[in-house]
Amino acid sequence: MKKQFGLAIGIVCLAASMGAQADTSGSGNLRVIGTIKPAACTVGLGASGGTVDYGTINASSIPPSSFLPLQEKTLPLTVNCGTAAAQMALSVTDSQATSTVAGILGTGFPESQNFGLGMVGTNRTGGYSVRLSNLTSAGTALYPLKRASSSGAWVYSSDGRVDKQPYQHSWSRNTSPTPASVTSVTGTLVVRAVINRGSALDLSRDIPLNGLATLVVTRI
Repeated sequence: MKKQFGLAIGIVCLAASMGAQADTSGSGNLRVIGTIKPAACTVGLGASGGTVDYGTINASSIPPSSFLPLQEKTLPLTVNCGTAAAQMALSVTDSQATSTVAGILGTGFPESQNFGLGMVGTNRTGGYSVRLSNLTSAGTALYPLKRASSSGAWVYSSDGRVDKQPYQHSWSRNTSPTPASVTSVTGTLVVRAVINRGSALDLSRDIPLNGLATLVVTRI
């Protein structure tokens, strides 16, 4: 009996102990968070680091009453967005937009394609145009596209001319205006500068060509 009684007392004590533990218990939440991001897109513009150099231009070659178009120059273009294929958009911001000369590029060029060459004092040096050429991905030819804003409709751009932001540019596998999903793109940037009229410049001093534009590639 004593043994049984002792056993009964032990069970009661254990139950009481367990009840006390339950009354003082607490809880906490474990969260595991993070974000998997795609690799950042990179833009390469050749060994020159994106510099188009027209060298020295003789002031005597600049006509006083008309613009002076210079020869076209090219830069290699490479875009790489990692291993996951994606649709891409290229936008170009003109850091010298306040220096543009209206109409300097000639007939057929809207002002959205007119990039500035900087100023010396209040004199505007000139402008330049940019176009995309020879676009390929993994050896397959691509076709240039553009749209007027990030929410606009894509259209085929037969001349490949680059418009300034908010325009966006891309590329498709055919003339259908749907950006291709690719991992990388290679091509050529074709640049043509035009010098302002001699009468609008101070030709008694050095005048630097000081165009500057920023290219940004994003996934869409």
